[in-house]
Amino acid sequence: MTYFRLLVGCIPEEKRFQFDRILGEIGLSLRDVHAGEIGKAVFADFKQVLYNTQDQIIPDIILNFSKTVRLSSLGILGYAIINSKNIEKALQVSSRFSSLSYSNFDFQLFKNKDTAGIRLLDHLPSRLEREDFLCSKYNMLSSMLPPSTDLSRMHIYADYSLPSYETSYQRFFKCSIQFDASYLCIYFPAEWLKTTVNGADHELYLLCEAQCTEMVSEQGAVGNVVQKVHRIMLQPGNLGISLEEVALKLNMSPRNLRENIYQSATTYKQIVIDVRMSLAKQYLLETFLSIKEISYRLNYAQPNSFGRAFKRTYGVSPKRMRLGSIQSR
Repeated sequence: MTYFRLLVGCIPEEKRFQFDRILGEIGLSLRDVHAGEIGKAVFADFKQVLYNTQDQIIPDIILNFSKTVRLSSLGILGYAIINSKNIEKALQVSSRFSSLSYSNFDFQLFKNKDTAGIRLLDHLPSRLEREDFLCSKYNMLSSMLPPSTDLSRMHIYADYSLPSYETSYQRFFKCSIQFDASYLCIYFPAEWLKTTVNGADHELYLLCEAQCTEMVSEQGAVGNVVQKVHRIMLQPGNLGISLEEVALKLNMSPRNLRENIYQSATTYKQIVIDVRMSLAKQYLLETFLSIKEISYRLNYAQPNSFGRAFKRTYGVSPKRMRLGSIQSR
């Protein structure tokens, strides 16, 4: 996967050892990435590595990584985007086929007489994911505009506080950003939507668009399998169920289930985490269970392990989320 190689290029030599340890959490190593032997690593694996790298060793890695990503790095989707007739069409294609990119965030393109914008539709509990959305969409939009474009005509609203690496933001974004906003959005002049994408080939666009449609259609079938796995796990007593037991309930072989999950750009481990964290938030906000009781209900051996997993997902500790909910009532 191209993304892994691009990410390795952003890691300083003195931090490669720590980065190799992070890769090891998904069964890879620096040697594997250099050799192109990443096996069946999927988007979910890459995001785990990217976010863990930011969380543990390089606070501004998402900004550094986003600078290296070219639209052609997105494969068939990237070629569909850069061969669209104008920026409006390119953004529509990116939104329609977002599941084919590592930055697979659902967003809405809107416009009025003078202003257009890209607004996030997903609920992203992690600040790192929200920062990833802003960086990837800003990078996509600015890369399609002519070099002479005044990017300061853009304006960004970020629904999180200014991180400690303010200088990195100033270098990356060539426009104003309002932090602690109530939503996540990039505004820009509506006239930019009609800007022709330089070098676009309509016949190539049609070919790539057709391939994207087919790939998304295939994803839809396997996506239903992931939803079924979620439903099985949420049944009483099934939270710690193994992949083999789930496969039996779905009348599938473990191998076929694993392949379906991989094709849906996630892993069985990530599905387990998603279900646990969804339940954890419900318990914290809607019950009086202690954090220790919640951690045991979710099959964590130690409350500290639960706390770390929760903070990686939501950006705050379980205690702080519950406290914030109580104070807002």
